[in-house]
Amino acid sequence: MKAGGREMPGPGVELLAPAGNFAVARAAFAAGADAVYCGLADFSARAFADNFSTEDMRDLLRLARSQGRKVYVTFNTVIDECDVERAVRTLAQLDELHPDAIIVQDLGVARICRRHFPGLCLHASTQLVAHNLEGVLALRELGFRRVVLARELSLAEIESVARRCGVEIEVFIHGALCYSLSGLCLFGAMEKGRSGNRGKCPYCCRQGFPVSPASGGAAVSHPFSMKDLRLGEDVRRLADAGVASLKIEGRMKSELYVASVTRYYRQILDRESGTGKKRVSVEDLETVFSRRTTELYFHGRPVQAESPIDIGSPGHVGSPVGTVKHVTKDRDGRSWLRFHTRRALEKHDGLQFEAVGADGRRLGMGIAEMRQAISRRSVLKVDAGTDVEILLPDERGPSGTGDWAAIKPGSTVFCSMSNAVKRMFPTPSFRPSDLPGGCAISVEVDLSRDGISCRAVSPVEVSVSKPVALEKAKSPGRTVEGVRKAFAKLGGTDYSLGRLSVNDPEGLFAPPSVMNDIRRELVERLDAARAEAMRERVGSALEDVLRRRAVQERPNACRRLKMRPDQAMPPGEWDEVVVTMGEGGDRVATPVYTAEPDFARLRADVKRLIRKGCDRWEASDLAALRMLRSLGVEDVTADWTLYTFNTQALQALADLGVRRFVASPENAADNMRALAGSGFDVEFVSQQSTPLFISLTEPAMRPPELTVFRIGSIWVTTRPAPRTFVTPPGASTRVDISWDR
Repeated sequence: MKAGGREMPGPGVELLAPAGNFAVARAAFAAGADAVYCGLADFSARAFADNFSTEDMRDLLRLARSQGRKVYVTFNTVIDECDVERAVRTLAQLDELHPDAIIVQDLGVARICRRHFPGLCLHASTQLVAHNLEGVLALRELGFRRVVLARELSLAEIESVARRCGVEIEVFIHGALCYSLSGLCLFGAMEKGRSGNRGKCPYCCRQGFPVSPASGGAAVSHPFSMKDLRLGEDVRRLADAGVASLKIEGRMKSELYVASVTRYYRQILDRESGTGKKRVSVEDLETVFSRRTTELYFHGRPVQAESPIDIGSPGHVGSPVGTVKHVTKDRDGRSWLRFHTRRALEKHDGLQFEAVGADGRRLGMGIAEMRQAISRRSVLKVDAGTDVEILLPDERGPSGTGDWAAIKPGSTVFCSMSNAVKRMFPTPSFRPSDLPGGCAISVEVDLSRDGISCRAVSPVEVSVSKPVALEKAKSPGRTVEGVRKAFAKLGGTDYSLGRLSVNDPEGLFAPPSVMNDIRRELVERLDAARAEAMRERVGSALEDVLRRRAVQERPNACRRLKMRPDQAMPPGEWDEVVVTMGEGGDRVATPVYTAEPDFARLRADVKRLIRKGCDRWEASDLAALRMLRSLGVEDVTADWTLYTFNTQALQALADLGVRRFVASPENAADNMRALAGSGFDVEFVSQQSTPLFISLTEPAMRPPELTVFRIGSIWVTTRPAPRTFVTPPGASTRVDISWDR
């Protein structure tokens, strides 16, 4: 099919680009993105991106609508109880802005939207860990119109889900990969006090670890640092598999990165032949920003010949352009690096080398001077296929370094910045006043000899009357045109003129100055009326969500144990023992991860245990909760992996039949007290070998200070010794040894 003159690979598949700020969003649209996703200052999973002010978001929406594009706003963090009021006010602002959707992680936020802001379309964040059909169906039943699948799914799994789920499916196709399953990483929160679930990820999976204690830290590896995802031509197969949206990761990335990656995939989806705009090649992408790349588990999860982990440098590498031949000195003592370049180079392009400096980083430089190897004359550029010599920085100068001696013949030279690529993406122009406002208003104007009255209808209705003596118009047929001209001057406001009707039975003249005054007053009254309407909506929502839940009967404080069936029960008195998919306890817990092909077997195992009399269960995710409900289980606990950080999230799961909740070990003391006093039956972890990473990928090595082991299909990383937690007085507690090795 065709859209805007472009051949599309499937039924309107969407190319979705990241936007950390307004300039990046403009660049994404100019490069061919059908939609962008971006965040406001609060409740965004990229808290350290520039993000958008409300006014910037309003302008972006105007720009997108003028081009037939879409904007999705990220509201994809969990929120504590103290954040609920602020979240409601932000949701009310978004409801007025009318983005095409908001991307949500917190089930409490989703509940608030359904009850008080039903006009907001909900997309389920990948942080909700949807990795099988059952999980997607559960999210659909909670009102989500689109689900962002976990990155670890194969093409076959994605297609199996997309064809049967009844909601739009969004899939990541390019960008950084988390080592842990999204939403199931606690490393930052536990070790650094910066939670990825709150948008403050400290990127612990990029952390370097000494290769051995004997190295003293001189030799460092990165055992959890994933290569970047790059599906390339395979994105067409996703479009054919029924995926609705193809997502590029990178809200912390630059305009050039987003524009070049977007253009690259636009070319692939449109099957461009290379005419017109210069094609963006893989090598071009690598000059902008590139770690080593992988397709992860797109083709399945057999034992892979090549690991998706890059144990070396976790940063930008660049595009390989040649191999060092040698370094020579000229008569002035200056050092020149010679290599044969496969890529055209210019002065001020960036180069990077395999060699590492004293600071542990790859050596790199900008090209200050270069020449063809057969000439002594400096040039501004050289063509591909040239033997080139590059002047190395003076080791004795203020910016010099003795590390250049580490560059040896045979080592690879990378182009880490290309001015030619930068010129491919000029900054698009934008003036907000050139675009119509996002709120269309219908205007009715009545003219009489005694004055002009005007009524405007948008989400609210206001009116303005001006007593003024009107005279007969010399050209009555032009009155409507004059009125329209006055009301079309809405640039710089949030409004655009929709339907206009003029009642002028006597053919009167409407003075432009009067009409302009009326328009300005009408806009002021519309703003005031909308602000008042928002205050009322916020007040109504807050009255509901902040209402204390009546405690019918506070449960007695209990002490519970959770374990795996292969573990020996520790000594002690337990009011309840929870066992992961095994017999011998009082309650059975479902596994934290079940791949799509394995879910039928899980269902069969659950049915078998139910027939044996296991009627008390613990759900680790929404997929398991939906399955248990469908099998008639009534006594269900929600484990901490369902992330109930506020009373709205507790109520959302209670509405699905959950009776008890396990609070996340990520909770701070104040929020634990709030949950303990919420009126819900919440228990708190008192001891646990908290999983820092839960992953499908085996790490490249085991750092001695961490414990890494496998449980079923997942790899778990913890500290060797269990953690202890301070719990609210009088609350139920849990000792969780299920994550012990």
